[in-house]
Amino acid sequence: MEESLITIASYDNIFEAELAKALLEESGFKVYLLNERMMGIYPTVAADMYRIELQVPSSDEESASRILESLGDESFTSELLSASGALLEGHFLLTSGKHSGNYVEKIRILQKPESAAMLCRKLAERIGKFEFDAIVGPAYGGIALAFETARILAKDFIFTQRKDEQMTIRSGFDLAAIRKVAVIEDIVTTGGSVFEVIKCMQDRGIEVVVVAALVDRSGGKVDFGISFEALLSLDIPVWDAEVCPLCAQNHELVKPGASDKKPVH
Repeated sequence: MEESLITIASYDNIFEAELAKALLEESGFKVYLLNERMMGIYPTVAADMYRIELQVPSSDEESASRILESLGDESFTSELLSASGALLEGHFLLTSGKHSGNYVEKIRILQKPESAAMLCRKLAERIGKFEFDAIVGPAYGGIALAFETARILAKDFIFTQRKDEQMTIRSGFDLAAIRKVAVIEDIVTTGGSVFEVIKCMQDRGIEVVVVAALVDRSGGKVDFGISFEALLSLDIPVWDAEVCPLCAQNHELVKPGASDKKPVH
């Protein structure tokens, strides 16, 4: 007699369902998705009528459910970054001027709006407990993330940019009713850009109550003096050029984000 299937989770988009399916399959479970085909053929219409149901054999219901429940933001974010090809290895020149053997290519995430939207929902869950009037995104990496998270939380959105080497709020925004803000960045390494944003806000009498990021590359070493919520913490070594072991081994240095990825001299 064939064992019955039990639905242990449901999703409103294919990507998230496939990600959960892959995670369970890696743990040895047989996993099935119900309504996946319908969502793939008619995504707009089907989304209003169905949800993708993740099913496992009834004998695996309890153990598979426990694994899904244990998959926190770190596991989810790590798997999504890996699936998007955003975790790179090599010899990289960071925006801070330091060198590293690893790099998170966030453009791979932003290129897929559905993936970025899922991460923004996670960010919204993390900062939703704080009271603030708007969400600030530093140009350029934080803009899309801050905008989508602000949309989810029904908050105002503003962004900052450097002008004459000073971080400033983009002209045109109405700040009259903004007293407290959250700052969202994509990747934090030394926190330099976020510190600039915090000072920029303080200079205008605006309080930053929380900072959030997709990835904290410092492994928890950066201290902004306020709450810091990161979906994923990675303790990735970085070095000054003078003591970089990869330079000593003559590994080619590349600048991430450069369109041609030419060596940096």
